[in-house]
Amino acid sequence: MLSFHLTPDSGTPLYNQIYEQIRTRILQGELPASAKLPSTRSLAANLGVSRNTIDTAYYQLQSEGYIDSAPKSGFYVCDINPADYRNQPEEPAAEAAALSVRTPSVTASHSPNFLYDFNPDHIDISHFPFSVWRRLSRQVLTEEQSLFLLGDNNGDPSLRDAICSYVRLSRQVSCKPDQIVIGAGVDYLLQMLSLVFRSLQMNHITLESPGYTQAAHIFHNNGLTISPGTLDKNGLTTDSISPSSSFVYVTPSHQFPMGAVMPYGRRLELLGWAKSAPDRYIIEDDHDSEFRYRGKPIPAMQGMDSRRVIYIGTFSKAIAPAIRVGYMILPPDLMKQYHLICGHYSCTVSRVDQAILTRFIRDGYFEKHVNRMRKLYRSKHDLVLDCLQPLIQKYHLKLQGEHAGMHVTICLPDDISESKLIQNARCHGIHLYGIRDHYLPDHIPDHPEEAILLGYAGLNEDEIKKGIRQLTDTHIFSAFSLSRDI
Repeated sequence: MLSFHLTPDSGTPLYNQIYEQIRTRILQGELPASAKLPSTRSLAANLGVSRNTIDTAYYQLQSEGYIDSAPKSGFYVCDINPADYRNQPEEPAAEAAALSVRTPSVTASHSPNFLYDFNPDHIDISHFPFSVWRRLSRQVLTEEQSLFLLGDNNGDPSLRDAICSYVRLSRQVSCKPDQIVIGAGVDYLLQMLSLVFRSLQMNHITLESPGYTQAAHIFHNNGLTISPGTLDKNGLTTDSISPSSSFVYVTPSHQFPMGAVMPYGRRLELLGWAKSAPDRYIIEDDHDSEFRYRGKPIPAMQGMDSRRVIYIGTFSKAIAPAIRVGYMILPPDLMKQYHLICGHYSCTVSRVDQAILTRFIRDGYFEKHVNRMRKLYRSKHDLVLDCLQPLIQKYHLKLQGEHAGMHVTICLPDDISESKLIQNARCHGIHLYGIRDHYLPDHIPDHPEEAILLGYAGLNEDEIKKGIRQLTDTHIFSAFSLSRDI
């Protein structure tokens, strides 16, 4: 008879707990193909639950293809490859079941596949000021009925003015409101930029590798030629910029994913490259600059040369991804070209959302929220570093990118395989993320650096402790030490 650990007071339905535990054992290979499951009657009696509870759990497992029934015989585990199956997207039914038990006080950060999901893209939404946002929403809908009419194609002037004031004070960006374009996320803005580049016959761009691969996909899909730029401890190296490139795409304040902070000297080198020929520009993606935990915030490169730098920012990290508000600040010459090529496109952000965000910024709520989240993330960041010390010392790991952002990069020694480490962790219910996926498509070096991106923002402190303890206490890492000893 299978053993189960059921917690009736957890808020998760009993059928879902049984479903998850059987599913996990199948995926981890503990229940092999053709293994017979207990009858619904006997399992219900053994667990002290209703037979309907077991029926519901078995039905869900059968509908998703984990088990199958044989007439007058019972239920058997299907013949699947657990390793391959775990790589598939979460089934909608299971995802819906997991979402239905989440409460606003719990960070919905991990997929039902995993006990601990160290996703570097996740944020903590449990501390979002929902009451403030609701109040501002009511005020906007009551007081500003004109918002239901079409607005400015570049974004409402009031929001552009608020953003302009914010980036001047917090990031030392030099701009005017009429240089700002509002769009539904960075991806949309990059598509608009691609149209501007092509209209100027500037079709070649160099991007950091490893870096933000989504930008590479967008530029490639819009007809631009992509070249990889290599990194060192200071970020993108200027000598790796393709001679054909008119643009470079960088994340200087906190390079993603390696975490380097580009020093002043390297920034001057990049600006020197941009000034060395006409029509050269730098795209500065300032994706998580609000979150720095040691020293003062690093000023934006745009403030050093507002005519050569295109500045891109977003509220996805600082507020929430679902806000879907990004902005870019174009140099005056490019802004003129943008109006010619893209000026007829309507703004893709709802005017209601723009008005709410404007008040959120102007009334001081945004600054207050960022300060609160910076303190919270700093606490999680320090906890991660503390919990990682046994692993760092035992396996000679090296950290990069700490003291800023929402993840730390764990650089692996030569005898620890990134892919095998991720696979080992999966078998223990832990989702780790490798750096290999962040090299530009078709530009992966012969011997890429092996590293893990350990995101902590979407986990609470108890999950961080338990998740890293699981990494330390199980054979996720020790399997490599065994092979090393042999």
